[in-house]
Amino acid sequence: MSIIKRAGLFKILLVASMILLVAGMVQAAEGIKLIASEEQGKSGDKIQVTISVENAAGVGGGEATLNFEPALVKPVADEPGELVTEASSGLFMANREYDEGQLKFMWVTPEGDAADEGIICVIDFELLGDGETELDFADLIFFPEEVEPAEPVSGRITIAEAEVGQEEIEADLEKEEEAVAEEEIEEEEFERDEEVVADGVDNGDNYTLLIVLIALFILAAAGFVIFKRPKKAKH
Repeated sequence: MSIIKRAGLFKILLVASMILLVAGMVQAAEGIKLIASEEQGKSGDKIQVTISVENAAGVGGGEATLNFEPALVKPVADEPGELVTEASSGLFMANREYDEGQLKFMWVTPEGDAADEGIICVIDFELLGDGETELDFADLIFFPEEVEPAEPVSGRITIAEAEVGQEEIEADLEKEEEAVAEEEIEEEEFERDEEVVADGVDNGDNYTLLIVLIALFILAAAGFVIFKRPKKAKH
């Protein structure tokens, strides 16, 4: 191989090595990053908060604490996301009662088997009152220990007051519909009663006519008997 060809090949390898080195430095500088979603709802509702991660390639898992305002929200359920479920032998655990205003969670994925980014878990929160609470991360630990974490991104839950006025309007409409239905039933019953009375009147008229005819027949018969009775002789 000529010196010129060797020099060209050396330059290509050098550039490629520099590109890989820079890419590795950029990823190392970014570090693994936890992200909590921002959600909103009304008091009394249940919403879902997603905990996702970026730059997780080659990471075997980790754990963290999620802080929230216990007077406003309450975690009631949790389930693993696809970052855990799609990895072989993935594991997720959460303690929703770790401490007041705190939820502790951890996940494990075989090193090198996890995707570079995805959802670690989904947490269901019950909204207790109107207001706003931040979802902050604390006590971050990743495996292996050499993994450098980036600054996590906090989430937020915004709780609006329930629209009582709208609920009252819907309740009033339901009551009005029930009242209309009752009136229709009463009208149907009244019409049936009228029909019964009318039938009764008709039957009464016929009965009265029959009685009159019978009475006339009796009177006529009595008159005929009296008329045919022989008179007593006079002395």
